[in-house]
Amino acid sequence: MVRIVCFSDTHGQHRAKKLNKWIEQNPADILVFAGDLQLNSLDDGTDFLNWVSGTPYAYKIVTFGNHDGNYDIFTNEARKFKDVIILNQGFKSVLGVRFFASPYSLNFCNWWFMKSETELEDMYSKIPKDTQVLITHTPVYGILDKPINGFSCGSESLKNRIEELPKLKYHICGHIHEGYGKEKQGKITYINGSLLNYKYEMVNVPIKFTI
Repeated sequence: MVRIVCFSDTHGQHRAKKLNKWIEQNPADILVFAGDLQLNSLDDGTDFLNWVSGTPYAYKIVTFGNHDGNYDIFTNEARKFKDVIILNQGFKSVLGVRFFASPYSLNFCNWWFMKSETELEDMYSKIPKDTQVLITHTPVYGILDKPINGFSCGSESLKNRIEELPKLKYHICGHIHEGYGKEKQGKITYINGSLLNYKYEMVNVPIKFTI
């Protein structure tokens, strides 16, 4: 059995006492981060890299989100960290668990990693069918995807693709801060790991599971 902790949307607040205390008290094998690590345009991600590498987990799997304009610098710097795995529309088997991660979400304002539903459909069609843990910044449509206005804004094409993945056990996302939580539908457990609320306050903790 492999123990995994997952979360997203720290927006530069990764050194918050609440988060680091939780990490100290929750041992696991793999950390999964589902995007939006950057604080602002001056944040090159170096501090997050040093921090995440220092967490007490053997492997750290990181993808990006719509706020992460520092992704090129971050990816280049991450090569110095053997325990940090960057998955940008990519697949990786870690400790026998098959992960796929995509940083993309639906078009909204002029940010990064954003595509139309049609473009996302083509991208998601490339998710390997033997994926066991799927990581996307966006939630699927209708599950843990409602912002403060109460209207679902997840991806329908992602939801359709997930129905075609016979080995999938967990879907991890973020993006919609108010969608934090866990929900099981059929054989799949959906997790929105957003740590901040809509006011960008650190109110949540990572979610832990075993596969």
